[in-house]
Amino acid sequence: MTQLEWFSLFICAVAAVLHGLCGFGFPMMSTAALSIQYPMQTAVALVVLPCLALNLVMLRADKTRSIKQSLAHYIQQYWPLILSSLIASFIGVQILLMLSEAFLKLSLALILSIYLADQFRSQPMNIQPTTLNMLIFGSLAGVIGGATNAMAPFLMMYLLSSKHQKIDIIIISNLCFIVSKLIQMVLLFPHLGHFDTKQNQLLILLLIIALAGVYIGERIRRYLSQEKFKRLILGILALLALSSFWQALQLINA
Repeated sequence: MTQLEWFSLFICAVAAVLHGLCGFGFPMMSTAALSIQYPMQTAVALVVLPCLALNLVMLRADKTRSIKQSLAHYIQQYWPLILSSLIASFIGVQILLMLSEAFLKLSLALILSIYLADQFRSQPMNIQPTTLNMLIFGSLAGVIGGATNAMAPFLMMYLLSSKHQKIDIIIISNLCFIVSKLIQMVLLFPHLGHFDTKQNQLLILLLIIALAGVYIGERIRRYLSQEKFKRLILGILALLALSSFWQALQLINA
């Protein structure tokens, strides 16, 4: 493997640890790292299976409930968010296959910047956890997530602004990630089937890295307070906004 490939795997490992810490980050950061050397469609396809495995592990975050009890509780409470992200993911994958990647990344950077700027106001945006708001943010997350693997920003905007607790944020967001990954896996299956030996080996390495990283992140998360947890998420969102803007500029100037 080349130095660039090892560097990409290192970024993926860091992303997996962050995902274990705060419930998101692996698909976005890994896709960004892999897209340096692979086309966007290939980068997204490489991340699908490792991310799905990682998301399933994250459903264990609520230690007071079994996975089955967590699924029943959160699906009953947040089905509009999960369902809308599922349906919109179909649209997102079609956008991935048709529209400009630069436009998508620039739009994501702009929306993130507006949200982060709002958090510095004396009274930041407060979103009520209504069915309509869940449908709106679930749809936005599904479209962007299906197209760029960057579903988390819209979910975090909703879940943080509606004052959800740490465990709720982790499980709800990962449930939405799971349905999005299932859609991506079905629609990108022909692409997965055309991987060569080197790409299949990379896929296996990514799977191992994802599971190991999320395990480490989970061990660290127990020491994070709610306030530190929120600051960590806002910091990651800021970095993602800058990364998306930079990548969009590079694509425009290419």
